[in-house]
Amino acid sequence: MARRSTDEMVINRNIWTVAAWLVAKHGEAAPKVVSARIARLRDGEVEPSAITSWLQVDQAVHELTRRPAENERIH
Repeated sequence: MARRSTDEMVINRNIWTVAAWLVAKHGEAAPKVVSARIARLRDGEVEPSAITSWLQVDQAVHELTRRPAENERIH
């Protein structure tokens, strides 16, 4: 069971690493870049797991690029 948890943490870290790289490279355009990539994947013949991974990257990119709410504290 510990091995599965470790694997999931590595996958999660990799998703956030890709998201951070995309934001560093594309800035505020990163969400559009990821959305375009997902659209291309959906048009092609790829494994559903590839699309699922990119959807997770999409969520992470949106979290990294969103503007905080007026009363939200940043740590």
